[in-house]
Amino acid sequence: MLEQRSALATVTVSERPSRTLVQVSGWPDSFRRLCAKLETLLSCRMPEDGLRAVSQGQRSIFRVGPERLWVAAPSDDDLLRKLDGTALGEDAVVTEIGHSRTVVRVAGAGARTLLNRGLPVDLDAAVFPMDSFAQSVIQHIPVLVHRVGLDGEDAFEVYVTRDYAVSFWEWLTGAAQSLGGQISEAE
Repeated sequence: MLEQRSALATVTVSERPSRTLVQVSGWPDSFRRLCAKLETLLSCRMPEDGLRAVSQGQRSIFRVGPERLWVAAPSDDDLLRKLDGTALGEDAVVTEIGHSRTVVRVAGAGARTLLNRGLPVDLDAAVFPMDSFAQSVIQHIPVLVHRVGLDGEDAFEVYVTRDYAVSFWEWLTGAAQSLGGQISEAE
């Protein structure tokens, strides 16, 4: 663990507070209808592909597979109420999966460098702009990496399965030491 905080730190690592994460799965013949219902319920357009999330406020929507979406929001969001089974009818299966993921924020000038020590994805802003996301691995740990805005500096949210969260955290904080990294309490 990092015990000192450097005034010259180039990267900050912090665990995000508990978030609501809901998976919405549809069927090929009704997925467009499902997306139209979701756009109305959430007042937000749906992602067109598996490369870019759609973010509105503190909500983000990811297309993580064919006919499969993840919707992430703060834990106090009324997301689950909006997505209850009656609202979407037989067009979808809604599953709350927030308990299965930990979200870690990596921010600062050294964020890209730190993540690329284990992530085989080019995170340069020219090819991985705001709201881009990738499902990949870091040190053999499955992750979803999402580029987010944070006061104009590089920032990423990494969704890690809870089974591997401690191993990921240990790797991440160890790799951050040479970059003058600092650990923040949960936001």
